[in-house]
Amino acid sequence: MTEVLSGLGTDERTRVAALRAQGSFFWLDVSFDETSRDELAEALALSADTLRALPELGDKNASRTFDSDGASVAFTLRCYVDTEAAAGEAAYRLRPLEVRVVVTSDYLLTVHTERLSLPALLGPDVLRERSRLYVLYAVLDAMLESTFDALGEVERRLEGLAATWAGGTGAGVPRTALRAAGARLANMRRWVTAEQALIERSVVEIAALRGFGGDDEPYFPRLEAKIDRLAASIDAAADALGMLLDLQLNERAYVVSVVATIFVPLTFVTGFFGMNFGWMLDRIDSPVAFWVLGMAIPIATAALSWRFLLRRFLVADDQNAGSR
Repeated sequence: MTEVLSGLGTDERTRVAALRAQGSFFWLDVSFDETSRDELAEALALSADTLRALPELGDKNASRTFDSDGASVAFTLRCYVDTEAAAGEAAYRLRPLEVRVVVTSDYLLTVHTERLSLPALLGPDVLRERSRLYVLYAVLDAMLESTFDALGEVERRLEGLAATWAGGTGAGVPRTALRAAGARLANMRRWVTAEQALIERSVVEIAALRGFGGDDEPYFPRLEAKIDRLAASIDAAADALGMLLDLQLNERAYVVSVVATIFVPLTFVTGFFGMNFGWMLDRIDSPVAFWVLGMAIPIATAALSWRFLLRRFLVADDQNAGSR
């Protein structure tokens, strides 16, 4: 049975030593906020190469970092965990967390900077008599599943914005929410693209480790298929965001067209009567002529434009919307 340990306190160190002496495979989750690199190296007897495979998390190139020395394989993935308090309407409940994953024949090590327990948050099913490869698959699958959860949060936000637009208040869709959704999707897509390459490369290296080559189950192909679906889902959400932006722009262009249609004939009439023709000056010699030529004709022109041009399209749009 694979044992799961969180943190590296006194009890956990004793248990790690006992498991290593027994040759039992285990999963150790450690936070650099609580444990130093030296303490981790001492408890696991990390080699210099393995220790160098634990760079500082948060590096902008961490998503492309891969290390393998024949005895261990290390790479960086991202999962999503709960946020304690989300501030603002554009904030999301799930936040990204970079995790350095180190795989050896003796243990699976996950390292991150925040003081939390990945086994408790992700809840992968590893407490069964299964192979080392299955344990690794269960943990990585749970991390990818958390990304699906974060993507679902973005999709629900976009659905709410689309409902707001469809309710007739498209111009009121908050720009901050649109920008936040776009930035989150772009960031997720960048990491998923890097993770696709990392998992493909890890297949060969991990299979060469002792204890990982005897399981015929297609665990890694399942992970590759899942991350491909994740990338496709992110692209679909980005397309939905683009469609929402297009609809909002079309709504604004429609309003501008309506206003322009009203003012174009008015501009023509006022421009025509503002040219001060001699015959016009001779005939505007009374208040009645002023009100007829200066007020009644422009108002009548606007009313006719509304009746024969705008109203037909507006009423037709409302009828088509009602029929749907």
